[in-house]
Amino acid sequence: MFIAGIIIVGIMLVVPTYLEESRDISIVAYVRASASRACDYLNMGVLSNDSRYSVLNPVLERLNGLSPNLRVLKLETSQFNNTITITVVLTTPYSTIDNETLASAIENFILHDLNTTTNLVLSNGTLVYGDTVVNIVVRVEK
Repeated sequence: MFIAGIIIVGIMLVVPTYLEESRDISIVAYVRASASRACDYLNMGVLSNDSRYSVLNPVLERLNGLSPNLRVLKLETSQFNNTITITVVLTTPYSTIDNETLASAIENFILHDLNTTTNLVLSNGTLVYGDTVVNIVVRVEK
């Protein structure tokens, strides 16, 4: 009985930490996949009637046939209490693209894409995963 109690206490100490790490990794993977979908759509250069991509269509029209050659350069994460901030850094070789407009459109796409394709919930413009607030920041660099 004593040994079973020790095993149960050990499990109670290890499992919550493992699940928390797993949750954080899942969130980062979701964001990475969504950012890649946005880059793929813009690099393809073909407008779609799919409402999921409607936030990216104005940017695609401004590109006027130019492929931006966007790619995800890196993901940076920071956590404070129950808030995770994920910064997505994208890169493009072209200087003619307005980085702020592009970053804003991709950030909006990621928010709505994660809300519809994962179990992250968009509430008042903020993504929430369980009791964790997820902030997404997108930067585009040359």
